Amino acid sequence: MERCSVEYLSEFSDCQSHSVRIILDDTNLFLACGHRDVLVFNVEERRVTTVMQFEASVTNLALSDDKYRLYALCANGGLYCTPLPQLSSSSVLASKSPDRVLNIVSDDSIVLKNASLQAFIIVEKILVTLSLHKSIWSFDLYEEPGSRPLRKLACFQVATVNSCHLNITEKEKSVNCHPVLTCIYPKGSMSVSAQQSDLHPYLEPRLFRLLFGVDASLVNSPVILCGLPDGLICCFPLLVPTLAGPRGEQRSPIRVLQSLEQPIVFVGTCVSGEHGPQCLIAVGQRGKLLMVRSKQASSEGKEADYSFNEHSVRGPVLCVCVDDKRLYYSSLNDLHTLQFTTISSSEATGTESQLQALTSDSLGVCRVIALARPYTNPTGSVQLIGISLSGRLLRVNLPQASEKGNVPRLPPSLAGQRVKDLLASIGNIWERAESLKHKLQEKNESLKRLNQVINVSSLLLDTHGNEKKFNMGTKHPISCHGVARWSSLLQRDSLTLTCVLENSSGCTLEHGWTLCIQVHPLSQYSNIESSSRTYSFPLRKLDSDQKLDVTIPLETVDGLSLPVKVYCSLTFSLSSLFSPEASSLGVSQLLTEMGSISAPLNSLTVDWLDALRLEGSISHGNIRHDSVKDGIQAFLRARGALTKDSDTTSKSGPVAVLIRVSTELLKAKLHISVTSSSETCVSVLNWLVSPEVKGQTKSVQSPVVCAYSPDGCSVKIMAKEVTLGDLCSEGPLEVLEIRVESTSVAAVCGLHHAILRRLQVLLRDLTVKCCHTKQLKAQSLCEAVRHVESLYKDLQDAQNQAALGGTMKTDKSSEILFRIFLQLRANPLVIL
Repeated sequence: MERCSVEYLSEFSDCQSHSVRIILDDTNLFLACGHRDVLVFNVEERRVTTVMQFEASVTNLALSDDKYRLYALCANGGLYCTPLPQLSSSSVLASKSPDRVLNIVSDDSIVLKNASLQAFIIVEKILVTLSLHKSIWSFDLYEEPGSRPLRKLACFQVATVNSCHLNITEKEKSVNCHPVLTCIYPKGSMSVSAQQSDLHPYLEPRLFRLLFGVDASLVNSPVILCGLPDGLICCFPLLVPTLAGPRGEQRSPIRVLQSLEQPIVFVGTCVSGEHGPQCLIAVGQRGKLLMVRSKQASSEGKEADYSFNEHSVRGPVLCVCVDDKRLYYSSLNDLHTLQFTTISSSEATGTESQLQALTSDSLGVCRVIALARPYTNPTGSVQLIGISLSGRLLRVNLPQASEKGNVPRLPPSLAGQRVKDLLASIGNIWERAESLKHKLQEKNESLKRLNQVINVSSLLLDTHGNEKKFNMGTKHPISCHGVARWSSLLQRDSLTLTCVLENSSGCTLEHGWTLCIQVHPLSQYSNIESSSRTYSFPLRKLDSDQKLDVTIPLETVDGLSLPVKVYCSLTFSLSSLFSPEASSLGVSQLLTEMGSISAPLNSLTVDWLDALRLEGSISHGNIRHDSVKDGIQAFLRARGALTKDSDTTSKSGPVAVLIRVSTELLKAKLHISVTSSSETCVSVLNWLVSPEVKGQTKSVQSPVVCAYSPDGCSVKIMAKEVTLGDLCSEGPLEVLEIRVESTSVAAVCGLHHAILRRLQVLLRDLTVKCCHTKQLKAQSLCEAVRHVESLYKDLQDAQNQAALGGTMKTDKSSEILFRIFLQLRANPLVIL
């Protein structure tokens, strides 16, 4: 690989690769990037001196033979001819007007209007245009416009090649490939001026005569070569008169030299010999290289001939330029140089062409889409000017040693040491590259996981903090639901909560996510801080439509305290985004205060109704006390050693409480459609004591539910419909009466509180409204108020007597308070 230096001369906007054109004239560069503007850039001063603005985007450029006019083909089909501004390479003249000059080219400069025009060239004051119309390529010759109107001289046509016979890919068809027009002069022609030799290539006379005929060689006629997008290379002499056919018809002078079967990118000459360039070169878009060279006369006296040799270079080829010995081409990924061999007459023997194997070297410059002709600077090194795909104007300086071909060789000892140093450097660079690659992969993986965490958090933001009814709730992408169950282990029953985390979203809960369940007692007499418990369950991988079941105990060392509030949340630890190597001191310092993301899920309440055990579902032998202390007290009472009743069981018989609710209200809220009174009672009891699980049969079949409370006492919950005639002014009112009966006061109070809580949640549902509001009788309300006031007065008297100093015993005070409690619940108000 040759070492070269690259200079950035300037930077323009992004370029369209198929429409970029560069023309280098002395120190001025004419640049068209596929837009409306043509920039005149001074290479020495590294600035744009003139901007020529056309009416449409410019697709092709050319200078006249005298270099005083600029021809531009635009996308609107117009061919413009405009005089060039006064340009000078002297910095003295440029210093007088340091700002760029804007020249707006009007439609008065149009010399030809043809929407099918593809390419053009100016030779010997003749304008040659190439247009495509209905699969016919048409070469039109015009007298170069001056003061006279444009005059057509001749017209030649050639048919296109059907692309079905060519191996042209769809990607190549999508690229807008323009034809390539080149004019070639014979070496030594008197008509070739110094200016024309800079604009057009030339060829040695013998190969020129063999290729293009004796007539063109005798009159020194320039030859127009055209490389078409269908792969054909056509030619015709410009100044040879058109000959007539045998029947008097005009014979076309166009001749097909070769077909590369791929779009042509470049046609020119190269390899300077004793009498001029010895080779005609054509390059295809996919890398096919055609070299046409002359064969020398053999010793047997055979006439000289020429040969076509095809080679392959690395494609795709975007742009090409040549000098005397080398061909430079860009494949977008790199800029390559290809060196040819000069054949002298003294070395040429035989009839076969003697060619050295073509070697392509990389210059290490990428994304070049257009090249100007190479030129040699005063130091003797070759320089290339090109433009990149991003719009950067580059100057590539090739080393002088590579042009002379005398690169000094190192001694074997130094060469070996140099190779060792290079290998060591390659090893170090490889290790650094692998380390950087590993770090980039880790960062990409962390960003990917962080993006997923943000997506999960955004899903949970819409549903967090909503109070859900236990075991019920609407469907959400990520939710957690729980069911309280009794389990028996080592002949001891305990109440547990089974929580189900359901992932219905399209995200995956991977490593780093943790399901947190917090249990808080709601009793005002318990120490919430000491009694609250938190359970954490790290997740490994929970894919979409998967579930995770976890079970936690609801009983503490102090016993079972109901009701409890359960909060479910998902927590993500940010430290899991990083690998153990990345979790260094710097990362740990960043995550000290805010090291996790917590998103709340569902919250639910477990009360005495959730902890009930129906009588038919378990045997009586499994009913045991909830704590060790209760078991010991039961054993002592059975043996007669404990005479004082220390629990909350009533000696006088079962304790009962009533809750009355409007039947119409319950049917509307619970969507009960049955008409029978017993069926209505059964439906309400199922709603109270049975979890709503899809596909599960109802566990309550009668209006009376017999169960066992968490403290082991038997409980009855009964429902019946009654008619109240003195409550509503509109007539009798159908009321559903729910009765809770048990010998345990604690069980009655807990179940009473649980039923009222469920009714409160039901009444807060505003989606279902009743038909109308009942009008109550004022007399019934007044009697209820007087009854409550009398009970309140008895309660105050009992409290005052207990506070005056023991006139009332503790047992008697408890009996009075208990009696007041029963009377408050004996005649409750109706929930309407």
